[in-house]
Amino acid sequence: FRPVRGEGVYLYDASGARLTDFTSGIGVTNAGHSHPKVVRALQEQAERLLFAQMNCVVSPVALELADLLD
Repeated sequence: FRPVRGEGVYLYDASGARLTDFTSGIGVTNAGHSHPKVVRALQEQAERLLFAQMNCVVSPVALELADLLD
């Protein structure tokens, strides 16, 4: 099985065959593949700034989210 896209808890191959994704990581487990709100938030953030290492540089968005957990 070679997935070409995901939606919710499912993976699809080029022929349209669907399998439940039991191997996903935390990003997919929380919201599913291609969740519209997550895709939109990623697009908006990518237009402004991308960060890879939280231990080197902390973005304002990360600080705002941390404050919400307080």
